[in-house]
Amino acid sequence: MAYRKSKTENFLGLRISWGQFVTTRGETDWFSIFTGLLPSTSMLKPRWLLLVALVSLSALDRGESILETFMGLNPYERTRNRPELEWDWKHTWSTIHVNQQPVSQVLASALGSYRFTLPRAQLHRGTAYTGASSRLKRLVKELMVPHERKEFKIAVVGGSVSWGQFTSRRGETDWFSVFTKWMNNAFPRANITARNGCTPGVPTPYMIMCLELSVDPDVDLVFMEYTLNDATDPQLIGNKVVMDTERLVRRILALPNRPAVVFLHVPTFGMPSYPAGHPKNPNGNDSYVWVLARGRRLVLGPFYHTSEDAQISLAQYYDVQYLSLRTAVYRLAAKETPGFMWEELFVVPSAFGARARKRWPPRPPAPPRHHNPLSSPLPPRPVSSLVALAEGFEWVNEGTAVKPKPGYVATRPGARLQLRLDTDRSAVGSAANENVHVYLHHLRSYQHMGSAKLSCVSGCSCPEVVVDAHITEQVSQVYLALVVVTQAKECVVEVQVLDQSKSGEHKFKVSGVVVAERAGAGTAIDRIGGDNQPFGLRQHNGDDLQVPCCCAGLPCCTAVLSY
Repeated sequence: MAYRKSKTENFLGLRISWGQFVTTRGETDWFSIFTGLLPSTSMLKPRWLLLVALVSLSALDRGESILETFMGLNPYERTRNRPELEWDWKHTWSTIHVNQQPVSQVLASALGSYRFTLPRAQLHRGTAYTGASSRLKRLVKELMVPHERKEFKIAVVGGSVSWGQFTSRRGETDWFSVFTKWMNNAFPRANITARNGCTPGVPTPYMIMCLELSVDPDVDLVFMEYTLNDATDPQLIGNKVVMDTERLVRRILALPNRPAVVFLHVPTFGMPSYPAGHPKNPNGNDSYVWVLARGRRLVLGPFYHTSEDAQISLAQYYDVQYLSLRTAVYRLAAKETPGFMWEELFVVPSAFGARARKRWPPRPPAPPRHHNPLSSPLPPRPVSSLVALAEGFEWVNEGTAVKPKPGYVATRPGARLQLRLDTDRSAVGSAANENVHVYLHHLRSYQHMGSAKLSCVSGCSCPEVVVDAHITEQVSQVYLALVVVTQAKECVVEVQVLDQSKSGEHKFKVSGVVVAERAGAGTAIDRIGGDNQPFGLRQHNGDDLQVPCCCAGLPCCTAVLSY
């Protein structure tokens, strides 16, 4: 039976789709071949096109969701009220068989008691890229039948969203805690340890240099969530956000256990909004966005106002799975669906929004495409290996266990702290005569603080730098002080507290030190701070400076810190 193309089946394209250079145009070009397959493929049911192995997480805490009170927790009741949303996954998957067994039985431990909150269509939308999932499949197989190995580790690195900021009970209702609980229930034969390695308020370059502070080397699964903190770069080619993300994912993929890696993308600042004149935004200044923008009005961004679309190339190239909270729930929020309002999900999600995160899926890295030597910024080492001398400086944690503020503290003039650093960058192709940027993390505050001199005392040379840690603004935050040093395998940098003081006191606190990954300026650390600047974001939502990471009381990236 002949098949005639209708007007709606015409394809608009350039030479490739037109059929240039094919042997017989109209027969061997791809569109003609595709057209010839239409009679048979039209008989296929949509369910055969679904990836059965994808199990999406969408957690829900009791008593915290409009959706919960609207329909209750029973998925059968939800499906009866809104059949188009297909919430009854167990019933849906009972028609799909693996080895003559329904998937609902095969994955009973994972699906049987789980109550999804997102409609099935939204979960599929949010699972933006799955790829071959080689590493994830290997991990799931080992989790189901652990044999000799029964210890597994999962982790997340990112910002305040995954850290659990603003959730009702951090460690319980943040999305990573919900996911961890589900993992333990789904794989009862495996012993799973979870580690939340997030630091609020810092972008990807921070974790490039400080991965060892947040992730165990033998980790098996790592989530990466930096879309909000990395902001956007309008450049398509040479995009800095993409380049930084690639460097971090390569570091993680290269860890000893060859972990599975999953990108988790969340909406960016300015994306959630109600139109001007809306009852929740009568003056055209959306209150939810305004509060999180620290009192500054933002230009509200559309659906594509994010870096995640540029990062999909990394997911495809490295076969790293990619989940998008934006894609999963944006349409529901824009339509003001109960339980999925802007204020319930964005920017830093509520306890309910923290549980509209889903799933998991990866594979080994492809051959190097963009490779900068990325492990040379100082990884954490034992304190004794870096501190050559601590005379008058003491190791003190001025914070709490949840939000530590560790560092070396001195309170009298003449106190000295010497740090032994490796500033040799010949291995990464830097010329021997190029200087290396060393950044000293130190506290500045409006009370008690004094001044210190930074100098090179052995193995290398550098201009002396005097740092005044007293500021008039009534805040306490970590700043960076730049020391430009020559290259040496063993470069000793000294911090000496001076007599001069604007506050009348002489406290000086060193919380970290970072050596640039290569010689010269313009390195990753330059993009998250700078000389005489607070250590924080120079990106985020477009501001020149955003909340410094240590303002929240968390440790800065540092070679001095050791846990």
